[in-house]
Amino acid sequence: MRLLVILLLAVSIKARHIEKECTGIVVNDILQNEEILKTHVMSPYQLAMDYDTNTLFYSYSTEDSNVFQSAYLNLKTNEFGNIPGIAGGFANAVDNKKNTVYLGGKDGIYEFNYNSKTAQRLDITDDNIWQLIYKDKLYYSKYPEEHAYIFQNGRVERVPELINTRAMLLCVDDYNNIYFSNSSGLFIHKKANDAVIHIGDFNVNGFTYDVHGDIFFSTPDGIFSIDVAKKEVRNVAKIESVSVYGVAIDITGNIIYASEDSIIRLKPSAKNCPTEDATVTFY
Repeated sequence: MRLLVILLLAVSIKARHIEKECTGIVVNDILQNEEILKTHVMSPYQLAMDYDTNTLFYSYSTEDSNVFQSAYLNLKTNEFGNIPGIAGGFANAVDNKKNTVYLGGKDGIYEFNYNSKTAQRLDITDDNIWQLIYKDKLYYSKYPEEHAYIFQNGRVERVPELINTRAMLLCVDDYNNIYFSNSSGLFIHKKANDAVIHIGDFNVNGFTYDVHGDIFFSTPDGIFSIDVAKKEVRNVAKIESVSVYGVAIDITGNIIYASEDSIIRLKPSAKNCPTEDATVTFY
């Protein structure tokens, strides 16, 4: 009996010890180390990765909170720079097949020039761009109307599936299903039957793809992935210490997220921290 009590006490102490070690952000049951990539950036938003150059593009608020600035950060060399020539730079997207970087401002869409580190306005639209995202074609949303558009074959048109709804942010999967968010939550427009389904009351503030084309999104309190095959949304990382403003995935699969004043990369430690899998299924 005494031996049993000692064993139970040892298990209890070990369990408490593991719980203490697992304080922090856990991704796929692995405790993460937080690598600060950039500080002193106010409300960094709309993160986008150029995998060819290992460069992160994002926007942030200047000291005049009504003015937004586009910027880049090379994750290999740590080179940072503001991108001049954009009126109110707010949105970022990368065509990783053609290595083309698109930037959005209050008067339209720009293309980034790596040689000059400047942006050239394209003759596409003069809309006030809220979001840009690239998935075989260039998609964008317009502020304040919350209308979604697509640029293809040299012209802009409303995304046909979303004409009758508001879309602040959107992305598209490999089956041409469209995921979009507005003040009412996260939705999917299913290509197969032209149906719109409410996935959940997620306060989405950023969509992104990893190098494989898998979809991730952020909310103020965490990072989520969308498993298209299983029709599930999974809470990949719960982040309680700060408010999350956006997300990107680096070329090795590490999560990069934006907080109120920093850009942080999560890198796995050697500590295994099993967590309860939280998923939402949609049909």
